[in-house]
Amino acid sequence: MVLGEIPTTRVPGRLQQSPGHLIRVAQQVHTRLWSEHVGAELTAPQFAVLLALALEPGADQRTVGERASLDKATMAEMVARLVRRGLVLRRRDPADGRRKLLALSQNGAQAVREATGGVVRVQRTLFEPLTSEEQLELVRVLAKIARMEPAAVAALADARPLLDAQRAVGYLIRVGQQVHTKLWSEHVGSELTAPQFAVLDALETEPGADQRTVGELASLDKATMAEMVSRLVRRGLVLRRRDPSDGRRNLLSLSPAGQELLHSAAAGVAQVERQLLEPLDSSEHQRALVLLSKAARLAPVP
Repeated sequence: MVLGEIPTTRVPGRLQQSPGHLIRVAQQVHTRLWSEHVGAELTAPQFAVLLALALEPGADQRTVGERASLDKATMAEMVARLVRRGLVLRRRDPADGRRKLLALSQNGAQAVREATGGVVRVQRTLFEPLTSEEQLELVRVLAKIARMEPAAVAALADARPLLDAQRAVGYLIRVGQQVHTKLWSEHVGSELTAPQFAVLDALETEPGADQRTVGELASLDKATMAEMVSRLVRRGLVLRRRDPSDGRRNLLSLSPAGQELLHSAAAGVAQVERQLLEPLDSSEHQRALVLLSKAARLAPVP
């Protein structure tokens, strides 16, 4: 099966209603498609930087970082890497020595041209479960969740999802994920990550499920799930035992401490979800979940 044929899977009821979970899974789908159609030579954020420079040659580093939705530290590290690879040229602004001006090198311009076809295929494949009308609707919803300026959102309303940094659906999913991460840090904290919460939530819904099933419910690949479960077991939040009828399977359940942490985090998680959808009209909330479920290849919200 090719990545463009990602199967629809099921998630527990509460996760079906979680826009943060749906955005995270849509981001995972985008990452898999990017790996298939673009490859490892250029990441999506790197492409966003190069594309921003193709659209605004000579822009300063701060502006390019804003266009690509990258924080100052991430942008500085990425630019340094792109300069070392010979894809970006960097110089001091002669009018202001504190500013760094950036431009594509010939190799950088070529990299954008070579990647463009693959990026278009990623976007088209990501959109496959949606109708043309739903594609535009999803872009509008994601633009609002990503806290784009109202003028930019209005511009998206009548635009086809063409390839540029502000219309590419993968870009909007990534920025929406960044918004969710920031809100999670503010309201839930670092004791429990969003994927860990998904695992604990899945175990409360289906106690005693095997590790593979829980990974599917939490939308985590096998390696990530194995590492996460080991960490949660060491922290005393999850109990793990061998299936007596099949020694190759691990059966999982919440410990009392895991159940307590899950419940204590619930209010903060609910606040994250409310604020994530805050830019949307209340009438758009359920529709946003339906569209995100389709993009994430998850079972439709009932």
